[in-house]
Amino acid sequence: MSAHDTSAAHAPVMQLTAPNTGRLQTAALGVGIIALLGAVILGFVGGSEFFQSYLMAFLFWVGLSLGALVLLLVQHMAGGPWGAIISRPLEAAVSLLPLMGLLFIPLLFGARDLFVWTDAAFLAEHATVANKTQYLNLPFFIVRAVIYFLIWSSGALLYRRLSARQDESNENAGLLGYRMKNMAGVWFVVYVMTMTFAGIDWAMSLTPVWFSGIYPVILMAGQAVTAIAFMILVIVALAARNASIDGLLTPKRLQDLGNLLMAVIMFWAYVQVSQLIILWSNNVAETASWYVLRFSDAWIGLSAFLLFFGFFAPFMILFSRWVKRKRTVLTVVAVWALVVQLLNIFWFIAPTFGRAGFPLTLTDVLLFIGLGGVWLAGFARMLTTRNVLPANDPRLLRVLVDHHA
Repeated sequence: MSAHDTSAAHAPVMQLTAPNTGRLQTAALGVGIIALLGAVILGFVGGSEFFQSYLMAFLFWVGLSLGALVLLLVQHMAGGPWGAIISRPLEAAVSLLPLMGLLFIPLLFGARDLFVWTDAAFLAEHATVANKTQYLNLPFFIVRAVIYFLIWSSGALLYRRLSARQDESNENAGLLGYRMKNMAGVWFVVYVMTMTFAGIDWAMSLTPVWFSGIYPVILMAGQAVTAIAFMILVIVALAARNASIDGLLTPKRLQDLGNLLMAVIMFWAYVQVSQLIILWSNNVAETASWYVLRFSDAWIGLSAFLLFFGFFAPFMILFSRWVKRKRTVLTVVAVWALVVQLLNIFWFIAPTFGRAGFPLTLTDVLLFIGLGGVWLAGFARMLTTRNVLPANDPRLLRVLVDHHA
């Protein structure tokens, strides 16, 4: 049987309708709005703490969309059949980047509370930071943020449009897939470049006297972990409600996703340890100060937790082939990976503002839930606009062939 005949034989699978997420949209948006209103009310009392909490929540949720963008590009470059199964959830996640651009705006109102380089008195006392004001100034900061979101949103829109055209065209499906694959490398480089500067702007410049070239790479690695962990949860949830996806999500495909999660966790841990070794071995106060603060009595507990339970525990668990082929177990590991990445962002940001220990505030929780509710509502809405699997994608044909072999 030819490839065309095989594709035609399985056309009903490839023309899956969009999932019904109406209840999820309503619930997520409702909870999100209530949580945001509660955080705003507390913000009138807490002042600058509101913007600190908002920044941490924003970095997690925008990181999820950006991690999905990376994963979307990687799966096109790799061309593996596993990518076809999760491509629609990935496209839904990256489609929220324009929304995240809008949700970035509140941070501009709190920029003077968050970034010390906006304070003239601080600049007068720190000549090294004052010398960076051609880059670290609020107008240029805003311009760069606009550029980042325009570029990311353009890439997301481009791939979503090409994917839609592939759904509608049997004859040009292969050509469109080849085009998306060829462009993926260029867009990946663009992402790395823009995210490097965004990581410096939004996170590393919170401590402008300190610098690390690996810092933005750690953020990018964390985004990748967050995205693949979330996609595992989504595809397992979809499989539980859709017999076609349930049939395609074989132990082999699940193992592919588990292997990818293990790989990105290993890379995330590697760049974390690399930065620590390089900066600590320099024995220079300016470079080691970032870790001195996080290894203090107030933060050593969370530091040790991230080391052992953020890397060693999931790595040893995912090392098992059996674990990666079991949906329930892999789902638990994916949830754990998301929790670790959230704690890692807190560990990166909170000590900068003088917080002692691990004091999660109510504002922290409300803003995480609030932004998360809005993000999840948007994600659920975008899932309903397209078929749940990419019709006419040649990689999906390979999944079908493997499944029925």
